[in-house]
This record gives sequence, C-alpha cells and structure tokens, in this order.
Amino acid sequence: MSLRRKTSWLLRGMKNFILLLLRLILFSIGYITKLFSIKNMIKVFRYVNKYLAGKKLVIFVLFLLITLIIISLAAVLPGTHVFEGNVIVEEMSFTYTQQQSKLFLQSIRHISKLEINKLNSEGIQTLTLTGKFTSPSLPQLNQLNSLKIELNNKNSKLIIAPVNSKVTSEIDLEKLRLQPNTKVMGLSYDSFRRRLTFSLEPQPKARSGNKGNSIRIYLGEKPLKISLEGYKLPGVDSAKNLNEQTPLEFTLNPDNKELNLNISQPNTVYLTRAKPHEDNNEQWFSGRIATKDVTFERVDRTGNIVDDLAISTIIEGKVRMADREQEIKQNQFLMSGKPDVPLNIELIRHLQISKKGLEVRFAGETQQIKIGLDQDFPVSTIQGSRLDGILPRDATIAIFSFAAGTITSLLSYVIENASNSNSK
Repeated sequence: MSLRRKTSWLLRGMKNFILLLLRLILFSIGYITKLFSIKNMIKVFRYVNKYLAGKKLVIFVLFLLITLIIISLAAVLPGTHVFEGNVIVEEMSFTYTQQQSKLFLQSIRHISKLEINKLNSEGIQTLTLTGKFTSPSLPQLNQLNSLKIELNNKNSKLIIAPVNSKVTSEIDLEKLRLQPNTKVMGLSYDSFRRRLTFSLEPQPKARSGNKGNSIRIYLGEKPLKISLEGYKLPGVDSAKNLNEQTPLEFTLNPDNKELNLNISQPNTVYLTRAKPHEDNNEQWFSGRIATKDVTFERVDRTGNIVDDLAISTIIEGKVRMADREQEIKQNQFLMSGKPDVPLNIELIRHLQISKKGLEVRFAGETQQIKIGLDQDFPVSTIQGSRLDGILPRDATIAIFSFAAGTITSLLSYVIENASNSNSK
C-alpha cells in the first residue's frame, strides 16, 4: 500500500508541475504581447523621444557607438579579396572558360614523337593523311595518295615519328587552340624524357555547338613512320579483314606539309622533343588563360572512388591575399575555404616550363585560402576582412583595437548617465 501511495503522490506532483509550467508560459506570452502592442510601443517611443530631447550628448555618444560597432564588424567579418600566386608543380588541370577559342600551345620545334591516345569508346576521332604511302603489311596503301583514318575505341592510338630517328626531326607543333569549356587534364612535363603530356576533353557538341580543339602540325619534308592501333580505314578494300587491335605501321612521304587535327573527342597527347627545353629561348604556352576548377594534384585510382587518393603535385610556391603572403611547401595542398571545392583561380597569367616543373602564375577572388599536407587538416589560413579591401592590415588592426576600447568606455558612460537620470 505504501508503494501505491508514493506512486500516486509522485504522479500528482508531476501533474501539478506541468500545469504550473503551462500557466507560466501562457502568462509570459500574454505579457510580451501586451508589452509590444502598438499602444505601448508608441508610449515607449514618446518616452525615449522626450528623454533624448535634452540629451544631445547622449545622442552623439549613441551615434558614435553604433558607428564604431559597424566598423568593428567590418574588421571582423570575412570579405572577398583578390589573391595571386606563383607555384611550381609537377602536374595541373583546369577548364578553359572564355567564350571564344584561345591559343594555348605554339612553336614546339623538333618533335621526335607525336602520340595521340583516345580516352573512351564514345565517338570517332578522324584524320586524313595525304602523300605517298608504303606498307609491307598492307600493300593496298601503296596505291593511295590519301588515307582516311578513324580512331574508334578507347585503345585507339596514333603515333607520328621520323623514319630516321638519328636525323633532326622536322615535325613541329605550330599551334593548338582551345575551344570554350575544354578541360585540360594532367598537364605535365617530364624533363628526363623531354615529354609534354596533357589530355583534352572538349565539351560535347550537343551542349556547346563548338568545333573541336584544333592542332596544326608541320610534318616537314622527310619520310614519316605512322603507327596505328584501334583503327578503321574507310575506303581501303581489305581493311575489313584487318584486326583493329593489331598495330599497323606504314611510311608516309607527305605532299601536304601541314596536318590539321580537329580533336573532337577526349584524347591524351604526348609530345616528345628531340632536344631539351631551353628555358630562356622557348615559350610554348600562351598567357592570360581564363580558367575555373584549377587543381594542382593527381588522383591515384583504385577502382573504388571511396579509396581514391588525391596527391598534391606542388613543388614550391607562394600565395598572397589581403596584404598577407604565405609560402607553399612541397606536397602541400592549396585549397579554398569550402570542402571539395577548388580554389577560385580565374586567370592563369603565365605558364612556363622550368627546370623543376611547370611554373604557374595565377590570380582569382575568394574569402579564404587554406594550405596543408592533408586536405582535411590545413595548417595555414589566409582570410581578409571587409575592411582589408579598403585599408592596410596594420591600419585595420589599429582601428579595431581603438574601436573596442572606445565602445567599452561609451557603454560605461551611457549606463552611468542612464542610472543618474533615474535616480533624479
């Protein structure tokens, strides 16, 4: 019986507490509603207006207080600022964003080997060669003066090289133009192999209506060795009997010294030079390239996207924003303030091959830059306030310190003045 009494008493206590809490909430709501009614607000406004009528000094102090609070917030809240940087990297990728074609590569002389590999099975990459053909394995080519080639699968490959590798190559890349929204991926230069590598992924024509990226190559006057894999030869009678995956080699004596390639499908291009790059005398890349999605990293693919590992390709560099400069060391990532969003690099001012790798100068706008060996744990951050875009950083710090001290004094004055007025 005692247990039942205790339980009943506990339930009644809980019920009374809940009722009391509900009454308190309803009373508070009614009081707040009454306090902030239109009539009471008018009374409060009249009282404040009457009080401040003879308090010009208080009005000035309040105005000054509000101004200093606004300045203090401007010195604390982050703002968007222009940044610039200079890095040397092993590899980089970006998307070209201007609405007209742009010169990207030019004047690459003495190419000992030009290789184009198709990246997927979608679409067909075509080209036409003209001249005199010689092929022991496919005699039908010996009768032709023009040959159309189709690269139609992800194993497709085209290689152009001089027949005599000991003679100075006459093959030159005269220019490569990028079409809008083309992705340039895996751009790198191997100084040991003297090889420039990059992949081009044009925007699909259905969405862009653009032409493919155009490459103009000077073939020279000497015989060339052409190698094909994953190909079709429309117009060649016995081509249907060929195994498309069996490499085909033939010799070409070109009668048209220029070859215009229209890269309309995703392809990887390898340009191997006969001579080392000369830093001072050769400028291959065009400057002032409008960009987005710029990254200085490569991804080690495992077959499972969850296990893919991003590796920074930065060798060294510096970045500057809001009068602050931060050094970037080898293998550190250069990141934006948002996870998985690349830093907003809008312009590649200069791109050049150096002894260490690719030298890249860039600029853009952002609120925050993060740097670190691990993307999830950055060790350095650059962030500018809204006031940094107007005043030097030292002046901003001085103003913020002054404003903080002054606000404390003014608040003390206002409170003390209000207390004295109430006591009278």
